[in-house]
Amino acid sequence: MTLLIFSEPWPNATSPITIRFEAEVVPEPPIRAPSLGIHLGVSWQPPLIAANDYQLVNSSKQLGNQVQLGVLSNTATDYCVKTQWQNKPLTQLQTAIHYAGNALTELTVNWQWFVAPSVEQGFTLAWLVPNQHSTVMSVDWQVAPRLNTFQANINWCDGAALVNDITTAYRYGNVRLIQPSVAWGPHTASWICSTRYRPPTGKVTIRFREPWANSTNPLQLRFTASANYCYFDDGGGLVDANPSLPSLDFETPIEPQLRRYYLMQPTITCVRVSDDVPIVISNISISRSRGQWASSVNIDFSSRIDASRAENQLLKVGINGYEFFTLVEQNSVSKVFGNETYRGTGRSRSAELATPYVLPISYTNATSRSFAGLLTDMLQFTGWTIALNGIVDFNVPAGAFSVGNKSPIDAVQEAVAQLGCMLLSNDETKALTVVPRWPTVPWLMDGVIPDLTVHDAVITSYSESKEIDTECNVVWLRGEQQGISAKVKRAGTAGNIAADDISAQLIVDNQAARTAGTNALADTGNKLNINMSLPIMADLPPATPGMLIGIREGVDVFKGTCDSVTISASVSDTGDIDVEQTITVVRHVA
Repeated sequence: MTLLIFSEPWPNATSPITIRFEAEVVPEPPIRAPSLGIHLGVSWQPPLIAANDYQLVNSSKQLGNQVQLGVLSNTATDYCVKTQWQNKPLTQLQTAIHYAGNALTELTVNWQWFVAPSVEQGFTLAWLVPNQHSTVMSVDWQVAPRLNTFQANINWCDGAALVNDITTAYRYGNVRLIQPSVAWGPHTASWICSTRYRPPTGKVTIRFREPWANSTNPLQLRFTASANYCYFDDGGGLVDANPSLPSLDFETPIEPQLRRYYLMQPTITCVRVSDDVPIVISNISISRSRGQWASSVNIDFSSRIDASRAENQLLKVGINGYEFFTLVEQNSVSKVFGNETYRGTGRSRSAELATPYVLPISYTNATSRSFAGLLTDMLQFTGWTIALNGIVDFNVPAGAFSVGNKSPIDAVQEAVAQLGCMLLSNDETKALTVVPRWPTVPWLMDGVIPDLTVHDAVITSYSESKEIDTECNVVWLRGEQQGISAKVKRAGTAGNIAADDISAQLIVDNQAARTAGTNALADTGNKLNINMSLPIMADLPPATPGMLIGIREGVDVFKGTCDSVTISASVSDTGDIDVEQTITVVRHVA
């Protein structure tokens, strides 16, 4: 016997010693029968048989017949096959097959007939498919007034693993003349059409207060059939599943939530409205004030191709989810060594009502018209609509207002400015709205809820400057040709400090004088001009000129009117997007 002991490691070297172990192979131990075997079992089981339920009915004269049949099969038969064979040494295969039938198969059939004056039929089908699939159909039909019963039961058992039970039942009675059906769940979207009469919107109402007596001719009223009116129901339950996004409502207060930090992902998109071709821009600025009827837009394009695609086209710009429409009216290029800048300037979509897109008009109201109707006449055939908001409509006598050689939007702006009002435009729906320059006068701001309230958490920059002016409490107004002369005095004051007199064509009614005088008095007094920079978020939309802005300082909120808004968005060379809005708020101070 040789003992080798390796006391030290042998690193990075090849050992010169080769060790070989050679000896007699130890034989495998014998396997004695029957120490190894294979047991194989095979069994069959028929699948589940469909269970059908039928209800059968028949009527004849009173007959009774009953048949009972009992069948007893042989006793259970066991069949066992065992096979043993040896394929190799010490290998055994055994197969066992067991099959057993039920000891007793019973079939019972019961038939009963009853005569009924009328027929009731019920049909129920239960269909069971193996592996957890089930289909059930039920039809209930009942018209019989009498209470009779017919029932037949058939029980059928064949084997322990397979059970088929058929039950047929028929019953008279409990007459149901009306069976209501209630469908539960949201309904699908569909078009709904109806000829139901809908009263038209208007101010003409016919009232019959006295009887029509002693008349030579009877009174004839002719009513034409209502047209088929269709509207789209977008489906859903009690809560609308697809609510339409409402427009910005001045009556709904908006205030962003106070958070420790704000995570924003600014986005800028621009497409051409005519064919949805994307336009890549690197910078955009949109500005508007209370004295403008359209926004001023400046755009920097990323390439010459984008600038050429956008020239004289209507673009839809998306900034953080808010859409703006602009007309690119003039392109320019600036080249510096190694750098080219393509820029476009234009106005918002309401510029479609100005030259050179439309021809100048001359207008005179030949008949007596309301103020809203007069404005609508000047926008005739342009595709735009106009409405009054916060202004009481009044009547303008025939020939009281005239304008010549001006575009439709300039003519409307002149008429609106005579009352101290301004224009707001919805470029998507092509709708104009006339609102006062001061929707809330300064002396009533303390008791009014602001349209938009901001706090120092969302104000990125703040500056203010004071403007000194005399605060007036009375103003004289007069029309030109068919107008009136009116004195508008601020309530609760002596009316001893007069503002400059106002003379305009549309001062033809007390409501017109009241609107123009109120806005003139609101322009006077000391004003604090506040400039603030704010982000644009989901709960902080872009401000609108004329909005009542609330600025929160601790627990106090001071209010002012939004005079101008500038929205800017830019993309840096590294792809960073910066979006902000700068608003100017005019606050009345003592």
